[in-house]
Amino acid sequence: MEISRTLEGMRIALIEDDNLLRDSLAIFLRVQGCLVETFECAEDALTAGSLGKFGAVISDFLLPGENGLSVLLRARQASRTVTTILITAYGSSNISEEARQAGVDIILFKPFSTTDLESALQRTIDRGRAASAGLTL
Repeated sequence: MEISRTLEGMRIALIEDDNLLRDSLAIFLRVQGCLVETFECAEDALTAGSLGKFGAVISDFLLPGENGLSVLLRARQASRTVTTILITAYGSSNISEEARQAGVDIILFKPFSTTDLESALQRTIDRGRAASAGLTL
């Protein structure tokens, strides 16, 4: 597996209540060189400090307590530059619209691959670089 150097050093908050999925994604991201903090629920992530300190916040939609959209909205409010990714098994148009209104950058529908996640992160990095250079992607 080729390590993506563009993800190296990226600080990522990962909020997922499924232990196996959370641990698997965290391992994958760490192998890519990311600095990952994991949380089991929205409340844990929100009490850990500002979500604005992360380069990306990845959250499952359906969490115990507060849902993932709420977390991603708070992350967006904490930082205009944070990448927000919603992961969900629910493919309704309502979720897509709610995510768009909350400022979510990307939605990944379960099941997704690590390649899908890496591509999503890469796209947001590329958009950020293009925006800082005054280009539109």
